[in-house]
Amino acid sequence: MERFSCGKYYGRIGGNVRKIRMEKGLTQEQLAEETELSLAVIQKLEAGRSGSRIETLIRIAVTLEVSLDSLTDISEADEKYRFQQEAAYLLFRDKTVNELKYVIAVVDSIFKYKQEFLD
Repeated sequence: MERFSCGKYYGRIGGNVRKIRMEKGLTQEQLAEETELSLAVIQKLEAGRSGSRIETLIRIAVTLEVSLDSLTDISEADEKYRFQQEAAYLLFRDKTVNELKYVIAVVDSIFKYKQEFLD
């Protein structure tokens, strides 16, 4: 049985943080300041030299306005799945539970009629 090692994921997580940070136009210093983490923590994380506490990853995800899954990418989800997650997160992040239930019911009813009108 192969032994589980988190170390193999550090580089992937660090690369994702770096990529998203750069896409958002932030420097490592700016990300450190906005997350209230030290520059050294950001540098080590992006270099894949160490793991991070979940609290650290949550701070970074919130600051970068992305899902935690997009940082960790452990599931190796395909591009369409990641796009769907990001789009849903951005659309619904500030909604109440009742608003989310309403939207789901509306979308569900639309797809029920899709077959009748579009197929």
